[in-house]
Amino acid sequence: MRLARFRTASGERGFGIVSGDEVVRLDHRVDSFEAALAGVPEAHPDDPRLPADDLRWDPPIGDHAKIVCVGFNYAAHASESERAAPDVPDHPTLFTRFVDSFVGAGTPVVRPASDDTLDWEGEAALVIGTPGRRIAPGDAWRHVAGVTCVAENSVRSWQLHSNQATAGKNWHHSGAAGPWVTTVDEVGTGPLRVTTRLNGTTVQDDTTDRLTFGFAELVAYVSTLTPLRAGDLIATGTPKGIGFRMDPPRFLRPGDEIEVEVSGVGTLRHGVVDEAGTSDEAATDEAGTTVEANR
Repeated sequence: MRLARFRTASGERGFGIVSGDEVVRLDHRVDSFEAALAGVPEAHPDDPRLPADDLRWDPPIGDHAKIVCVGFNYAAHASESERAAPDVPDHPTLFTRFVDSFVGAGTPVVRPASDDTLDWEGEAALVIGTPGRRIAPGDAWRHVAGVTCVAENSVRSWQLHSNQATAGKNWHHSGAAGPWVTTVDEVGTGPLRVTTRLNGTTVQDDTTDRLTFGFAELVAYVSTLTPLRAGDLIATGTPKGIGFRMDPPRFLRPGDEIEVEVSGVGTLRHGVVDEAGTSDEAATDEAGTTVEANR
């Protein structure tokens, strides 16, 4: 099953089950998206249905989600980032993102007006369904609603301001998540392939059985330090192939198209636009934030 959050053409927010080219609405009878993740309800014959092409996707996470990201979790990426053994840590390297640093699938990410080092990072991410604290690795999948795709993009120059990643990871609308959560009963718990394409060319490609810290280990580790709730997200790390390590470096530019595909889950697509104030054409989104009109 695929659970998604969306906005209609009029700006109304909702959530439901993606079924072919339609979305079966659940928000008229389920209290919240978090409740849907926790309970994964079945569609009813009388549930309203909307054409998916008429909707705009929102990130498929909770309204107040904890977003925990894992750094250097593929050995090859750690190596290209000059974090190779023996410097690989004994524990996961964690950092957090703000909810408003993400847009949904199909909405362009925003390159900062004062910086041209926005870089791609495709990842598989776990979305929590059942709350828990100090979850044992063997119980981890009971707490995971499903998997989504994440473009965990980074503003590299700001990321390098210090040894903390926060400044480079939380620029408004710099990353993306979605288009939906594919539930565990459909996607399974086995290895997933993570592929990132820039303008149709593959730049990242690896499988999650090569993670230094696997999915269950990450749920256990994160839940030890903080309670996990329905709608929280754990981004599990990006493979080798970031633009910063190309020769010469290649960063995202307006007009680029990124695809993050996670096998069995789906494909997250987003474009790139410049932050308002760097172009004559700008518009205001539903939250009142000024963004490029070129969506």
